Amino acid sequence: MTNTDSLQRFIFDTSPVRGEYIHLHDSFQTIINQHNYPQPIRKLLGEALSVAGLLSAIIKFNGRLTVQFRGKGKLKLLLAQCDNHFNIRGLAKWKGNLSYEDLMESFNDGVLVIMLDSGPTSRYSGIVSWRGNSLVESIEGYFQESEQLATKLWLSVNDHSAAGLLLQVIPGSDRDAIGIDTEIIYPHWQHITKLTMNLDEQDLLGLEYQQLLNKLYPEEAIRIFPSVPITFNCTCSRKRGEDAIYILGREEAEAELKNNRTIVVTCDFCNREYVYDRVDVAKIFESKDRPSTQQLH
Repeated sequence: MTNTDSLQRFIFDTSPVRGEYIHLHDSFQTIINQHNYPQPIRKLLGEALSVAGLLSAIIKFNGRLTVQFRGKGKLKLLLAQCDNHFNIRGLAKWKGNLSYEDLMESFNDGVLVIMLDSGPTSRYSGIVSWRGNSLVESIEGYFQESEQLATKLWLSVNDHSAAGLLLQVIPGSDRDAIGIDTEIIYPHWQHITKLTMNLDEQDLLGLEYQQLLNKLYPEEAIRIFPSVPITFNCTCSRKRGEDAIYILGREEAEAELKNNRTIVVTCDFCNREYVYDRVDVAKIFESKDRPSTQQLH
C-alpha cells in the first residue's frame, strides 16, 4: 500500500493499546506553499498538522479541532485545524529570522491550546502546558494530566511530507477501576512503547505503513482498519468576507473605498482574495440581517 494523505488506525489484539498513523504529502505541500514560510516554520507546521489530524482521529466529536499557539516571541501564531471529515488547514505568523530552536523557545512565552468547536453551544478549550521544549512531550503531558490516558507520540517532517504515529491506552469503562499502573494494563503498555522507542524518523516518513508496523512489531498480532483520506480544505467564502466588512464598520469601509475603490479581503489560510466594489459594500450595509459569524476565514 502506498502512503498517501491518510490516517490509519490499528489496535493490538493482545494488548489494550491503539495506534494512529498519519501521512501528509499533497495537503502538506499545499499549506506550506501558500506563504513564504522559512524552513523552521515548515517543520513546525508539519508537526502541528500531524498532531491535529491524530487528535481528530482519537477524539469523538462533530466539528473542528484546533491546535493553536499565540505568543509574544518570534512565533506569533501557530494554528492547525482538522475537522471530523479530516479536512485540514493551517498557518503560522512569525517575526524576524529564526531557527527551529527559536520556535521552541517561543512556546515558553505564550499559550498553547487544544480547542473543539462543535457549534455555538458546544465548545471546549484546554490549555496545554509546555514541556520538555517539544510539541510531542507537551501533547503527551496534556493527555496524561487532563485525560488520564497514557499517550506516546512520534513526529517527523521533511521538505516533502509530514508523518506521525500515536499510541494510546484504549479507554474503557473499567479503566478507572483498574488504572493504567496496575499489573493488568501497565506491562502491556510498557512492552508496546518499548518496541516503538527505536522508531527512526526516516522510517516514519519513508516506509510503507504495513512495512513500518511489521518492522516495529514483528511478533505482535495487529488489527488494521481501513485508511481514511485527508485533504486540504479552506472554509473561507465570499459570505465570510462580507461578514468581515460588516464587522469593520461602515465608516472604515467607506474610507477604504475612497482610497482604493475596492475592498479586498484575503484569507490568511489559502491566500484567496475576495474583491468588493462600492455597490457590493452598499448592499452589505443595507441588509438588516446581522452577520451569522464573526469568523474571518
